[in-house]
Amino acid sequence: MPFDSSGNFTRVMNWTNDYENNIEIVCDRHDEEDDNFAAGFNECFCRDGRATATGNFKMGNYKITGLGDGVSTNDAINKGQLTAAQTTLQASITAIETDLADTNFIGDIKASLQTANHGKWLLCNGQAVSRTTYADLFTLIGENFGEGDGQTTFNVPDYRGKFLRGLGGDSEADIYTAQAEGLPNIEGTIDVCDDRASHYTGAFYKNGEISPNCTDSGSSKTRAGFDASKSNAIYGASEHVTPVNMAVNWFIKAL
Repeated sequence: MPFDSSGNFTRVMNWTNDYENNIEIVCDRHDEEDDNFAAGFNECFCRDGRATATGNFKMGNYKITGLGDGVSTNDAINKGQLTAAQTTLQASITAIETDLADTNFIGDIKASLQTANHGKWLLCNGQAVSRTTYADLFTLIGENFGEGDGQTTFNVPDYRGKFLRGLGGDSEADIYTAQAEGLPNIEGTIDVCDDRASHYTGAFYKNGEISPNCTDSGSSKTRAGFDASKSNAIYGASEHVTPVNMAVNWFIKAL
């Protein structure tokens, strides 16, 4: 059975044709046929894997089926392993992209037009949240904004109606205490019966002449004072004023 260069066995042999044509067969040597047998079988794979390929394995558009999972460095892998690897790789890529996109850290604050908890952000309305779910945030702020139920929850900051201001300077001493609102006090004095400019201080100033002059009439001189906090305690309660503003919601990064 000859073996041709395309890897095919054939049954075309001289003695076969002679036999089919009723031609007397004379004993002859079959060296070429024997060599073809040997060459053909040498090109075959053994089922137990003893023989290795000596060239490319041409599949002719057919599939290799039933391929086991590859375990060693040079093993082929099957489609199931490839699909699993693709899924794992995509999950890793997604995680990396998420980390790169999320440049905020737990405890960061942002302003937003969102109106409720979303993603990894909690609305800063003083709400009580789980100490377990938001363990890292609880480690950071503890019970400083409220103890929640004292066991399983704690409170996030309540920034409703508040401006956020840099710590230090004449702000409160820590980030957990709200600084009360207020306005600078307004003060000044005036000598009622003396029109000299040096007797007007603070918010007072000379605005015309006094007539009749109380000195000429023999009246005693009276000093008048001015203190805006006597009419409303908001004056003098602070050294800052509230600017024109627009409302937003404050959120804290919790995960």
